[in-house]
Amino acid sequence: MTTSHELVLTCPKGLESLLREEAQGLGLEETREQTAAVRGLGDLAVAYRLCLWSRLANRVLLVLARFPVSDAQALYDGVKAVDWSDHLAADGTLAVEFSGRGAGIDNTHFGALKVKDAIVDRLRRPDGTRPGIDKLNPDVRVHLRLDKGQAVLSLDLSGHSLHQRGYRLQQGAAPLKENLAAAILMRAGWPRIAAEGGALTDPMCGVGTFLVEGALMAADIAPNLRRERWGFSAWLGHVPAIWTRLLDEARARAAAGLARPPLWIRGYEADPRLIQPARNNIERAGLAEWVKIYQGEVATFAPRPDQSQKGLVICNPPYGERLGDEASLLYLYQSLGERLRQCCEGWEAGIFTATPELGKRMGIRSYKQYALWNGALPCKLLLMHVQPDQFVVAQQPAASAASGEGAEQVRLSEGGQMFANRLQKNLKQLGKWARREGIECYRLYDATCLNMRWPSTSIVIGCTCRNTHRRVRSTRRRRRRGCSMRWPQFRRRCSCRASGWWSSAASGRAALASTNVRLAKGSFSRWPREA
Repeated sequence: MTTSHELVLTCPKGLESLLREEAQGLGLEETREQTAAVRGLGDLAVAYRLCLWSRLANRVLLVLARFPVSDAQALYDGVKAVDWSDHLAADGTLAVEFSGRGAGIDNTHFGALKVKDAIVDRLRRPDGTRPGIDKLNPDVRVHLRLDKGQAVLSLDLSGHSLHQRGYRLQQGAAPLKENLAAAILMRAGWPRIAAEGGALTDPMCGVGTFLVEGALMAADIAPNLRRERWGFSAWLGHVPAIWTRLLDEARARAAAGLARPPLWIRGYEADPRLIQPARNNIERAGLAEWVKIYQGEVATFAPRPDQSQKGLVICNPPYGERLGDEASLLYLYQSLGERLRQCCEGWEAGIFTATPELGKRMGIRSYKQYALWNGALPCKLLLMHVQPDQFVVAQQPAASAASGEGAEQVRLSEGGQMFANRLQKNLKQLGKWARREGIECYRLYDATCLNMRWPSTSIVIGCTCRNTHRRVRSTRRRRRRGCSMRWPQFRRRCSCRASGWWSSAASGRAALASTNVRLAKGSFSRWPREA
């Protein structure tokens, strides 16, 4: 009769339901979801299987004891009551991880020291032999979670976090954890698409995390098959026979999967410095025949599978947390949406982003959104069907139509889009204030040093309602004092086409969306004289 153990699987926040479904498929019973964790019951074979096959978990914890904690002494006594001779030799090594607080224990380092002291004192021999500390590769890794006066004492069977598959030794500036990448692929429906023989492509693949995780799923390869050391490797309760059987089964499944014709899995990356690291990661994962990486810009992205099959476009665009990145991000999303509409009709798309509002700029409706976390950063996964009935076609702005401009919108340069974004932000914020206060005319933008070529450049942009537009323009003519140019002529000569006083907030947005913003030497707060 096998012994059932309480197991706790930790995971990134937002993946609990997905991990619970995966754990049930791997044999875990009586499962329950917790914040960033799933708990259940299973024997040692289930625990080993979870370590080997879970694509979503961070750690697999085997619970040894639960006990109340009222103070530091109660914590010490509860840990010491466990028979540690069943788990660790007296001359072995251990590491302790402590999380939570309460019962007068507000410092995790202090809590970890009390746990370590209790284990060492329990195993200390009369001759002075006692366990040592090894934070990198201990024989046993002990985890204690303290929450609301209750302690959960566990052994960490996984060792290092399970998201560290071992193939990604080289990574970019903003890497995505492997288990989060796998969760995104699952949410986007890649297992179903792969079973149907579909394709997978990433137009901004970085070092290829999405592609490798997708290929591992398609080839039925256990994500941690190549790991050499585990948290249970030197554990006294380890049963090598069970582990060897599961390992042989996983290797046989991987060999059978790799023997099948590979799916069309391609990645494209604009940064040439990431191409070789991505190929090295793919080689270490043993997927060189399945995954190919090429250098290419988003603006030229056009997947061409060998059998014209449809599939999944998956990507994680840059987040743009630095000042000024919002303009380039908007251009990037617009370009991505354009390429999807033009070259990927009939495909499915999954866009993982920390700025979901920019997803609207792609011109494709998302039929499903999932809230996920990338570390401490809240993100969303936008799922789309790239079909014409899901395309959002921009309407011709009224201001552009009235002025005779073409229906096609002009794509802004990076600097122009940055300026347009700032104007839109100011218009949104000041517009609420103006409506609340009953103000019809107000200054929307007033700044200097906008252009490094002309540090003295200044520009003033205002906003007025339709009823006062005629009066403002006549006032401007009087202010020009000798300028014989008419207003349309001056507007054409003015190299900032988005400058001027818009007749309404709506036409202001239309002007920003359809004109290119360029700054030139001169002060737009004064009106020029004719030379």
